[in-house]
Amino acid sequence: MDVIVKKVLVPIDFSDCSRKAFYVGLKYARFFDAETFVLLVQEPMATFDSSHEHMEIAANELAQLEEGVKHRVNELFEKGGLDEVDRRRVKVDVRGGKPFIEIVRFAHEEGCDLIVMGTHGHTGIKHIFLGSTAERVVRRAHCPVLIVKPDDFEFKPFERVPKKFQV
Repeated sequence: MDVIVKKVLVPIDFSDCSRKAFYVGLKYARFFDAETFVLLVQEPMATFDSSHEHMEIAANELAQLEEGVKHRVNELFEKGGLDEVDRRRVKVDVRGGKPFIEIVRFAHEEGCDLIVMGTHGHTGIKHIFLGSTAERVVRRAHCPVLIVKPDDFEFKPFERVPKKFQV
């Protein structure tokens, strides 16, 4: 069975773990000569009415956020020494909504073959094996999901292996 990866999705929130996943995702994309999508999902801060004025304000804020994300992604390229990556094959997108829903939706809409994401973002709790967003994406995505652990991950073997995992 051949593994063909033409499109890689890297969700990012600029936490340490998601920045590490960004670099891992770009390595996979370079290996497979795949197009890369970098996606930031911003949860809505508050509800607003759907008047024309509020919609215009929201559109302007989204455009500013997208420009800021593109700038920060370019900084990641510079800091990571990624000169050999063709930036024309890296697309940056920003969406509003629940992160796991938008990540899964985006991957499906764009026909992504692989999602590379960190175990925890800004809201992650270090002692839990997998953050809730990552876990939900793993459970719902149509394609494989590669989970990248943080640099400070410390393996702690079970003192006693649970019975259901014993052979």
